[in-house]
Amino acid sequence: MTMMTTILGAALGLTPIQSDGTVQPLSDRDAQIIGRYDETVDDTGTTHLQGVNRRTGEFFHLTVNPFGRVEGSVGAWVVEFQVKSAV
Repeated sequence: MTMMTTILGAALGLTPIQSDGTVQPLSDRDAQIIGRYDETVDDTGTTHLQGVNRRTGEFFHLTVNPFGRVEGSVGAWVVEFQVKSAV
């Protein structure tokens, strides 16, 4: 399980983010719910994640900067959070 899959799980509501910024890794079943997504890294080191939420059919686009700041959208929802590490 990659950290980016876990971040997607948090953005899609599949796993909680603790108050200290740690994220509980996803189970294999929850990771299968996410399905396939595109992951690219730009010249600033920011990771871009794009795909379709299998549960709702909504598109998502998230950016994750090198310091763990996550911003983006899942359908009409704006998502912003900070991650520290996966537990």
